[in-house]
Amino acid sequence: MTDAAADLERTSERLPPIVLGDGITALGVVRSLGRAGLEPMLASRSGDFAGRSRWVRGRTLDLSESDDPAALLEGLRGAGVETGVLIPCSDLWSQAVSHVPDEARGRFPTSMPSVEVVELLVDKWLFAETLDRFEVPHPATLAAADVSDLDGVELDGFFLKPRDSQRFSRLFRKKAIRFADRAEAVEGLQAMVDAGLPAVLQEYVPGPPTAHYFVDGFVDRTGVVRALFARRRIRMFPTDFGNSSMMVSVPLEEAAQAAGSLERLFAGIGYRGTFSAEFKRDPRDGAFKLLEVNSRPWWYIGFAAHCGVDVSVMIHRDALGLPVETVSHYKVGERCVLLPQDFRAYRAIRRTDGLSFVSWVRSWIGATPSIFQRSDPLPALGLPIFAVRRRRRSVPATSPATAQSPPENAE
Repeated sequence: MTDAAADLERTSERLPPIVLGDGITALGVVRSLGRAGLEPMLASRSGDFAGRSRWVRGRTLDLSESDDPAALLEGLRGAGVETGVLIPCSDLWSQAVSHVPDEARGRFPTSMPSVEVVELLVDKWLFAETLDRFEVPHPATLAAADVSDLDGVELDGFFLKPRDSQRFSRLFRKKAIRFADRAEAVEGLQAMVDAGLPAVLQEYVPGPPTAHYFVDGFVDRTGVVRALFARRRIRMFPTDFGNSSMMVSVPLEEAAQAAGSLERLFAGIGYRGTFSAEFKRDPRDGAFKLLEVNSRPWWYIGFAAHCGVDVSVMIHRDALGLPVETVSHYKVGERCVLLPQDFRAYRAIRRTDGLSFVSWVRSWIGATPSIFQRSDPLPALGLPIFAVRRRRRSVPATSPATAQSPPENAE
């Protein structure tokens, strides 16, 4: 590297990362950036436990989550922030950042897909159409904009899924709607239509939680895949449409088919930035079916960094036009646990799966906690207070048929 290039890199690295989001995802990002010697700012809800991290102490901004780029820029301006690398950690923030006007990009660079790519990944119907186009295996998916779309359709083996997952999750406190018969399907879809949320009918891929694989990683601004990290789910909650509560890192070869499908998709749509893709291995044909792709940081981004794949730093460097090194190896066999969620998973499966309390506790040995860290303990200590506040703010589920403990945003 020349002296001039080195000077440019040192100058660029001082541009602060601005992490937009809260909860586990934002916490994992600020920890990675802080350990890399950067000084991240965190824009999140007031009182969120991620704001207690040692890596953002004194650098937190109280900004309301929004998909409006003007509101984002105005909020930053009001907080006295004139420049920084934007790192959105939710679907809404991603949509806001992707629409930041060109004239503001110089002051607020980012590393993420284009507006069009973000939209097709967020909208589950557009997503299904795109997977068909690039011949990526996925569950059968049908449009369901109105209850009349259910007429004449064989509903056995299908469930209702929102086209906009984040808005649905906030209103209905779950990820999807399962139904026992046509009447329940009509009731569930009507509730979604009344809430202004179009849906899709999607085939349910059978199999246990351990059939779920995740391929996470990073694609730089030139379209080169710089990192791929594979993990397999061990337990989840809720047990039908939930989030992982324990997982294990696995060799990429174990999910080679999934990784290949993903690289083909990304090359076709011109993807850039970090990602977390969920697959489920279908026992009927052995295919890895792609369920969704998050085009932003995810719940367990800190676990990926622990295993040697630190995409948070990659985001910052790529946004600034700096070189991003390829990561080709990571720790395999590492486990991660989210204790509050895993306790709920244990209670749900202890009778059906024969999981004893002792066996469950033993499974934690050697696992990396997703929130608690000795070097940064305050977020975990503040979690109970945050949970109580969130429960008090919670909006009741729109329909009794869909009521369930609220999931966090996608993992």
